[in-house]
Amino acid sequence: MAQGMGAFVRRVGVVLLAAALMPLASCAPAGAAIGDSGSGEPDVQSTGVERNDVSIGMVGSHGASADGLVLDAYDHAGLDASYVRLCDSADPVEAGQRAVRDLVSRQVAVIVISGLDVSRDADGWNDALNSVRTAGIPVILLNPVHEPGDARLYAASFTVNDRATDAMPIDKATMLVVDDRAHERNLMVSTVTR
Repeated sequence: MAQGMGAFVRRVGVVLLAAALMPLASCAPAGAAIGDSGSGEPDVQSTGVERNDVSIGMVGSHGASADGLVLDAYDHAGLDASYVRLCDSADPVEAGQRAVRDLVSRQVAVIVISGLDVSRDADGWNDALNSVRTAGIPVILLNPVHEPGDARLYAASFTVNDRATDAMPIDKATMLVVDDRAHERNLMVSTVTR
């Protein structure tokens, strides 16, 4: 009887431990995108992530020419960006989804997806973006064609407008997302270096 009771107590202990650890299973905030939960000021102020510690994973658009301006702006601002080129891919949608999953495994600080069109395989994109969310990495959509229906899958949508004088420098906007600081959901950004 004592042996049976000991096994029962151990099982109950394991179940209670699993229940206690369940909230820690995902780095995703409830009801908000990673990098977009900073709508207000936090109780404890953080200095954020140091620029030289930020690694950006950028998934290219089908036309890589505009991506070069973004990469140059990041480089000029001292931000390290890895670029996954899709314009030569036989299946750019599948290659883009695979690139997103690869960037998750590299543990980048933020993933920027250029020219995203979720209307081409919405389920595949939702799966890929959910893997990013579960990993606790913020996503920025850059000049998206069609955004995901679930706003929790990305922190911000950037539209590049280098002619607008009130556009925020892309490096500053990216750091707002990385540091989870308050920012607009849709931001007009500039790649012009000052």
